[in-house]
Amino acid sequence: MAKEMKYLGIHFDNRLTFNKHIKHLAENSSKLIHMLGRSAKLQWGLGNKALKTIYEGTLIPLLTYGAPVWEEAAAKQKTYACCGGFKE
Repeated sequence: MAKEMKYLGIHFDNRLTFNKHIKHLAENSSKLIHMLGRSAKLQWGLGNKALKTIYEGTLIPLLTYGAPVWEEAAAKQKTYACCGGFKE
């Protein structure tokens, strides 16, 4: 029996902890936030309205896709460490 599988973009493991999925979300979100930060400079770059549109169109859907499936497991696990990323 497989220990992990990916179905419709959600990483499942045999214990339904979703640790790999949450770690994947954190990595992709961090990359996106870093790119947005580089695009938002005071003297040049994208304006607030453009940044908000990109944020609402990319980051929010990325974080909420499949949330009804994995959010309860994430809350129970308490795997998120504030400012420190995710613990294994």
